[in-house]
This record gives sequence, structure tokens and C-alpha cells, in this order.
Amino acid sequence: MKISVSTLGLYPARIGDVLEFITKQNLEYLEIVEEYPYDNLTNDDFSAYDVGLSIHSPMSDVNIASHVDKIRDISIEVITNSFKTANKLGATRVVVHPGTIPTMALKYPEKILDYNTASLTKLQKAAEEYGIMMCVENMPLYDRMLYQNIDVLFDFVDNQLHSGITMDVGHAHTSAFSEEEMFKSDNIHHVHLSDNDGSSDMHHPLGTHDINFPKIFDILKQKKYDDICVIEVYSVQGVLKSIDYLKDIGIIKK
Repeated sequence: MKISVSTLGLYPARIGDVLEFITKQNLEYLEIVEEYPYDNLTNDDFSAYDVGLSIHSPMSDVNIASHVDKIRDISIEVITNSFKTANKLGATRVVVHPGTIPTMALKYPEKILDYNTASLTKLQKAAEEYGIMMCVENMPLYDRMLYQNIDVLFDFVDNQLHSGITMDVGHAHTSAFSEEEMFKSDNIHHVHLSDNDGSSDMHHPLGTHDINFPKIFDILKQKKYDDICVIEVYSVQGVLKSIDYLKDIGIIKK
């Protein structure tokens, strides 16, 4: 199992310090959230380290389903730049958030869904051009977010978009999906790991609430999953607690 850590929990440490942390923890993978201070990285930043990378495209101020044409267009451009970055740095997976329904568009949900579909279709084509697998992420149970229902996401990706999927188990847990239901699609090629009690997307350390991670890893082993699982929590302490937990359940060697 390829265990990675997101820069989300190490922010705003400099990339050199992030890489030193990863090395000290004997991990071989890192997910870069491509926002400041990690938005202008080059191969030189990684030259002294043997680390596999994935990229999380920008989340701040980005909405590929906006009903404002210019915002939608620039959002597509920003995410396409993440495909370029991934290609340059040798990462093969880029996480992409679906759009959200703008407040002023709540009366036009079908139109927003059409915008979202068109944007993701354009992005899928761009990802293919850069030799990258786009992995669309399921969202938590929050107002106006698209693809909170993983069955709807699975149907769209499996039968229409033909991209990859990032299964965020914390997000799926807020929508009351079971561990078995989370991994029904064969197009899951990236996984985000965090814990919560089901009430909100807490991004707490693994093993602190009621998500059954041993069952999740059993399912992944049964499916012969060989892609990356990313610890995506909010603090360094949370990262360390999650690593210790994965050691305790035998996923990471002690």
C-alpha cells in the first residue's frame, strides 16, 4: 500500500522542510496542494529526494460550475495548469474538486450540473493531453456542493467521463456511506484518509472516531488496489497520530 501525506497537514512549512519530514517518517509519497507556498515548485525542489508525488489542484476561489463564464473559464485554466505541473514533476494523479452551486444559481441546479459536466469533460481531455489521470473527488455533506452522493459520482465517471476517482472516505462518511459502498467503483485510483464522527468533515487523525479503517484496507487489498492513499488531516500532530495508527494496524511497518 502506498501511503502518502498531504501538504494540507504540514502547511505552511517550506517544501524543503516538508520533504525532510516525509523522509524522517520513512514515507515515499507526498501530495502537494498546489496553492501558495507550493504553487511554483520545480524539479530542483525534489532533486535530493526520492519521493513519489500526486497533485491536488487549487481549491481556493475555484468553481468549475460557476454561472459566471469568466470564473468558470479561469477555473478550468487553473486546474489545467495543475496537469502541466504534474507532467513536469512526474506525478501521474491530479485531484480535482467538482464545482459548487453558487448562491445566485440555486434556482437553476440543472444548468449548474450542465456547466459542471462540460467543465469536467474539457478537463478530462486536457489531462489526457498531458498524460495525467484526473481523479474527481467526492464532496462532504455540505450545502451547494456537487457529488456528495458517491453513487451519482460513480455513475458519471464510470459511464460518461471515464476519468479516475478520488475517494475521500471522510467525505463519504458524512453522507452515511458504508466502507463497502465507498469502493464499489473500479475507477477509484486515489484515496484520501481522515476521520470524523459523521457530523462534519473534520479531517481528524485516523482512529479517533468511527470510520473503520481496518475494513477499508481489507477492501483495498481484496480489490488489489495499488495506488496512493493520502493522509489528509489538518495538523502535523494529526499526521503523526495517523502514522502511528497505521503502524498499529499493520499498514505501515514499525
